Amino acid sequence: MRSRWHGRSRWYEEDGQASNCRDGRLVDAELGGEAGEAARLVELSFIEPLERRLTAVFLGRGDCVKLEDRPCGLVADLLLECLGRFVRQRGGSVVAAFDADDFGARDPVVHSVKAGGKELHILKRGYLFALLPGARVAVAAAPADDEHVAITLWSDADAAGFMRKWQDFAKRDNYLRGRAFFADGEVIERSRRYSWEDIVVPGEVRETLATHVESFFRNRDALARHGVRLRRGLILSGAPGTGKTLLGKVLADTLGVSFLWVLPRHVQRPGSFKEILSLARMVAPCVLFLEDLDLFAQDREARNWLGLGELMNQLDGAMDNEDIVTIATTNRLAVIERALRNRPGRFDRTLVIPPLDELGCRALLGKRLAGIRLAPDDMDFLASATAGCTGAEVVEVANTLLLLAVQRAEAGGEGGDGRPLVLDRSILEASVVALQGRRRAGMGFGARQRA
Repeated sequence: MRSRWHGRSRWYEEDGQASNCRDGRLVDAELGGEAGEAARLVELSFIEPLERRLTAVFLGRGDCVKLEDRPCGLVADLLLECLGRFVRQRGGSVVAAFDADDFGARDPVVHSVKAGGKELHILKRGYLFALLPGARVAVAAAPADDEHVAITLWSDADAAGFMRKWQDFAKRDNYLRGRAFFADGEVIERSRRYSWEDIVVPGEVRETLATHVESFFRNRDALARHGVRLRRGLILSGAPGTGKTLLGKVLADTLGVSFLWVLPRHVQRPGSFKEILSLARMVAPCVLFLEDLDLFAQDREARNWLGLGELMNQLDGAMDNEDIVTIATTNRLAVIERALRNRPGRFDRTLVIPPLDELGCRALLGKRLAGIRLAPDDMDFLASATAGCTGAEVVEVANTLLLLAVQRAEAGGEGGDGRPLVLDRSILEASVVALQGRRRAGMGFGARQRA
């Protein structure tokens, strides 16, 4: 391998193949002589400012069409990550990348993310140059403010057409589409996938979600033909532990659409909602899952925060919210602004998820205790004793029983033989007493807090 230099910007070449030594994935593997000559001319040119020098030399003229856009940070990331693939789809190649401040002094500022087992590279600050059949294109990226990225495009051909088609391509083929991810762009990659077998909820809750979420996404085209507005909003309300977050995991893993998960830490300023909805529109069809809505959507009389108005404006669809289902969770429905929770178009339905009844407890215990041999009357006892508990409390009872059963099998030398585990009725009763003690302690704490 031999190296060659153009000014202070380094390229490696071997058998006619070259790549940027810092990040070859930003630049296509094949670096033609024309691109190398452009790099040399840029370094030698005295044209100022640098932006005009870079574009004038590469594009061959200084008066090319210039377009500017200021998308929010993550939307800009999706655009810039798609740029190379879009150029190659059109029969072109990205031939050079330069720093935005001082050509050759250092490579462009690049951010790397992982998605689907691949490492993707995104231009954060700098220039990319592309050669296409019959056209040359230069793209610059730089932070505009805390919320937006300034993307500037120059072309010696149809700049507006290139920009429009690039944006359409990015909406169809960005790396977050179809994935579950947090509002800061982190892709959610869990060790296991969740299904409806992992949760027990009342039949009416399941049916409502089937109609307003699953069927909505499955039948979008038919709904549009009948004039149905292609957006929905639901609030999941219930005490902690009733399964609201678990429902989110199940939906994220079973719907087959983008799933944008928003935690309270992602909402730092009123403008956060504009960024979040812009991102949801970019990856639609999408579920926008707002965790703990009561923490940033309290009644205006209780909390004078500008972000509430911005959330309502964004959900109203001042921008196009087609193919977006917004699902919010809350433990405190009563404190949420009435104009938000009682307004179809923002949130169309409120689903109250209650604690489990005896049938629900029996179903959940049956799933969790499949490896323990329980007499019918023992299961009757557990189901009756846990009725009125949340799903999380029932799971904790089951986990405790499994721990005790395994411990007993180990002490008796029975572990690992594949036979069902066995528990005495006295252990079942002790576990229920412990649960009731924890519940009383929690209720007492809550009463003191309310006082």
